Amino acid sequence: ADPFEQDFPEVIEDTLEDGPAVTVKFNRRGTLLAAGCSDGSIVVWDFDTRGVSRSLIGHIKTITSLSWSRNGRYLLSSSRDWNCIVWDLLTGTKKHTIRFDTPVLNAQFHPKNNSIFVAALHQEKPVIVDFSDGIKRQPIQSSSHDGPGDQSEAPSKGPVNWTLVVTYDRHGKRIYTGSNRGYITIYDEETRNILFEIRPTTSAIKNIQFSRRGKDFVVNSNDRVIRVFSVKDDGPPEQLHKFQDLVNRIQWNQCCLSSDSDYVIGGSAHQAEHNIYIWDKVGGNLVKILEGPKEPLEDVAWHPVRPIVASVSNFGTIHIWATNYQENWSAFAPDFKELEENIDYEEREDEFDIVS
Repeated sequence: ADPFEQDFPEVIEDTLEDGPAVTVKFNRRGTLLAAGCSDGSIVVWDFDTRGVSRSLIGHIKTITSLSWSRNGRYLLSSSRDWNCIVWDLLTGTKKHTIRFDTPVLNAQFHPKNNSIFVAALHQEKPVIVDFSDGIKRQPIQSSSHDGPGDQSEAPSKGPVNWTLVVTYDRHGKRIYTGSNRGYITIYDEETRNILFEIRPTTSAIKNIQFSRRGKDFVVNSNDRVIRVFSVKDDGPPEQLHKFQDLVNRIQWNQCCLSSDSDYVIGGSAHQAEHNIYIWDKVGGNLVKILEGPKEPLEDVAWHPVRPIVASVSNFGTIHIWATNYQENWSAFAPDFKELEENIDYEEREDEFDIVS
């Protein structure tokens, strides 16, 4: 990597179109980009050639999330059609189809084990699925604020607490869940016991995204604020920063950290604009607003290695944002002069005379 390269993108370098995309996910090395579509299909792009490497047909309703296995061979997709499918990308076929009793909100592979994933379900407890030997499902024990496991039980006073988002930490030792009442609950992966619970907000948690190194995570909630937390081994996470657009007070459709964890990005949910906000994680100041075409933004993902961002527009297209690369010809020839504009050259009277 170039040490002098700018470390955040500025311009749209390319646009990928194949199917009405709603969500995107890079694999661990950033060589493949998976796009889940609103018609239930999934397109896997080769990110180096920008060609379609696989088209996967299996779901019949919109894709809610995608997750890559650690080795990059398998892709986990969840959908509103109540199914999760584990795809074998080597053959382009379904390895497993797991059906639930309700739409699947999101699902994520275990970071170290390719045969375990966790899924958040609509108005049900999140479930850990192990398909190494048959298919075993284990609901995660509910937090003290959760709603009834059985719908026949009357909920206690106040609105019911449902899990909306679930994710593993970087090592897969802990499971983080976010609820519709603003609770973030941290479970031990082995014992399934609650380790810590925090409530940074009273509004619904929309997504939780960990940094590449796993030391920080960002939380997007319905109160129009993106919060950055630092992970503590022996205590609850500590809030570092809060980011919001104080002028327009807009919602965020997605948020994530850059590959080096220096920047936090938020994809705005503005109905007529395609804006990506980039903040400095340490200083907390706004570094750049990337303004795309006048299409609402659905999802955004930062490349795991390079300063590249993929954003999905409401029209189903994927925009690839990259740094504005300018060639420096004087680096090759020291006496080469770069001109900003044309210069009128006045020759001497005898300069081009031919002397016989």
